[in-house]
Amino acid sequence: MMNTQYMHKFSRIWKDLRLHQNHFRKQLWQGWVNPTRQSTPVFLIGCGRSGTSMLVKQLSKSWRVDLYNENNPAAFHKYRLLDFSVIDKLVKKSLAPIVLLKPILDTYRSQLLLLMFPTARLIFAYRHYVDVIESSLKRFGDTSRITHVNSWVRENFREFAVLPPPQKTRNLISSLWKPDLNPESGAALYWLFYNQLYFDLELDQEYRARLVCYESVVTNPVNEMDGLCQFLGLPFEPGIAEGIFDTSVKHDHSLDIDPEILAECETLWQRMFQQALVS
Repeated sequence: MMNTQYMHKFSRIWKDLRLHQNHFRKQLWQGWVNPTRQSTPVFLIGCGRSGTSMLVKQLSKSWRVDLYNENNPAAFHKYRLLDFSVIDKLVKKSLAPIVLLKPILDTYRSQLLLLMFPTARLIFAYRHYVDVIESSLKRFGDTSRITHVNSWVRENFREFAVLPPPQKTRNLISSLWKPDLNPESGAALYWLFYNQLYFDLELDQEYRARLVCYESVVTNPVNEMDGLCQFLGLPFEPGIAEGIFDTSVKHDHSLDIDPEILAECETLWQRMFQQALVS
């Protein structure tokens, strides 16, 4: 029994040493490939369950990238970005060419991010609404998304009081909302809100923003990740595209979604898909 405890303790210590060693080696290498120590902040935004975790996982395989995921307390509190001054310090102290952050709950503040970080790049990830709805209900339960949407409308979008989303976006969600919406329709409105921001914030006209389609990435990973790396000024490495599979693309249209909301989601999906082709 005692030997087993010592073995487990030794294993943990050895693992920690290896992590520290790899971190040190990574910093030395970053300083060599980035002698100016100028880092570009990259913000991955969009609607949750749109493949954002997959994208940060793949991009962070490169040693040219320092990742601050949405659960990292150095950059986030309750999945929202800390004060911009904190983020600025993280970027300035990094040796990596790219500092990648995933503030999807701050998507409505995209224009402010570009204003406060002039060299920043935005990756706006989107995915077909049916698969996002199914994934959301499975991951967060039936009440999560509909609870958010209900509070938005009933409280006049108070959740976003720090920087209200465009009136056009709020009007759209409010016009489609009903007090008796089912969970699928509530999740659809959640998808509609976050993805409509891409156009209502005029990110389609912003050269520092790139629209990335989840379905395109998982069905053609090498070309799509190569194109994304070019946008970021990041040399493409084959490992960045390895391990991406398309098994999660289903588009099961048997979900019970309010017809008006469904029509708006389909229109927006088609518009985003066409926009991604020319981005």
